[in-house]
Amino acid sequence: MVSSAQKKIGTAMLVIGWVVFLVLLAQLFSVREAARINPNQRIASSEVDGVREIVLQRGRGGHYMLDAEVNGETVTFLLDTGASQLVFTVPQAERIGLRAGASYSVSTAAGTIRVRATEVAHLMMGNIELFDIPAAINPHMDGPALLGMSALANLEWTQIGDELRVRQRL
Repeated sequence: MVSSAQKKIGTAMLVIGWVVFLVLLAQLFSVREAARINPNQRIASSEVDGVREIVLQRGRGGHYMLDAEVNGETVTFLLDTGASQLVFTVPQAERIGLRAGASYSVSTAAGTIRVRATEVAHLMMGNIELFDIPAAINPHMDGPALLGMSALANLEWTQIGDELRVRQRL
């Protein structure tokens, strides 16, 4: 016969098993969802005849997102042709060691705000490398950093369907 203590232990083990199962299931779906939002966490890149190229896939929200290295640290970017510069949140800037310079006004979709000037010494997207790129630190922003025209203007890019090819001529 099973004692009351044994039943309690059995019930506790069953509850713990279900909790572990649900946590693992949530983790699995979290990883899958992140890959759908940013399918470019690992960028496909190539170099042929002095042209470096990366291929980005459009994310679930219709945007192009990618993980790139800024001064050796991984940063998630939203490609934004409407942004004149690279733009970072304050926590992102602190984490990657960007120094906040002079404050200046910028016009955004939400109105005029003040940001701080900074510069990215080294940006690496796959095999594409850019140096000394003007950027801004926006204390009013959260979410991914913005990959704006201060970087994109130095590159060629072509969108076909859900794919964006970005090229750098050496």
